[in-house]
Amino acid sequence: MSELFEKIRAEYGIEIADENDMTNVWRLVEMLKDKGWVVYIITARGREQVDAWHPNYGSLYAQFGEIPHFRNVVEGICVTALHIRELERNGTL
Repeated sequence: MSELFEKIRAEYGIEIADENDMTNVWRLVEMLKDKGWVVYIITARGREQVDAWHPNYGSLYAQFGEIPHFRNVVEGICVTALHIRELERNGTL
């Protein structure tokens, strides 16, 4: 996960210490919200799911026919944020 956290630091300027650093991960969610993204987080036993929606782009993962499952919410938020950055830059993932 350290590689994932390094990518978040490079792209968003947010330092995430580890998988338990929900304070800084939530800062990432707030940044996305300020850019117009709605972040959906679904947690249940054996199911950690994150998706995002934007009025200009639609649902981030639904356009590919599936919503990925993550090991934990922190990973899901980080991976989703990186996909959003790529979509905003290139218009596609």
